[in-house]
Amino acid sequence: MKPGATKGGGRTAWLGAALLVTLLAAQWVSGEDVGADSQQEQAEEKSPPAPRGRMAQDQPREAQPEEAGRLDVERFNRLESRKFSAQAGDIFSRKSWVPPPPPNAKPPPPSAPPLPFKYIGKVTEGDETQVFLSLAERNYIVKPGEKIDSQYRVDEVNDRAIILTYLPLNAKQTLVIAGLGEVR
Repeated sequence: MKPGATKGGGRTAWLGAALLVTLLAAQWVSGEDVGADSQQEQAEEKSPPAPRGRMAQDQPREAQPEEAGRLDVERFNRLESRKFSAQAGDIFSRKSWVPPPPPNAKPPPPSAPPLPFKYIGKVTEGDETQVFLSLAERNYIVKPGEKIDSQYRVDEVNDRAIILTYLPLNAKQTLVIAGLGEVR
């Protein structure tokens, strides 16, 4: 390597040239001439604003800047305050595009949970019928009038269904057994 030469110097020169070309192309595409804008701004700074209206022609040049300020205030004070119709409501209130929540409906009345028991079978001896039920890993042998875990009471057992009462709500429920395996 030569002394004073930097690694990648050629690459930097190419990147600089590409940047310059890009800037010139962007200016050309936008159609703006920077020189013309700056000349126009300089011309505006040198010349005072042209007087307007009949009063500006009647007054001497030195008094016009003070009078212009007063005229603007007078014109402002003569303006009537704007009245908005009542139909407009609060024009500065917050607007939300989220639909409003539905009105709170009454919660449904409490109801008994679905029957958790599975029918396994039944045995009839004489006029007494015992039913075999399972709940998770527990098996129950019950007959009409007995309670199951202080939650359910067996009311009736017939060939097609078992009628149970959910005790906390005193709600009757039916466990259908027709067509399932039976032991006689």
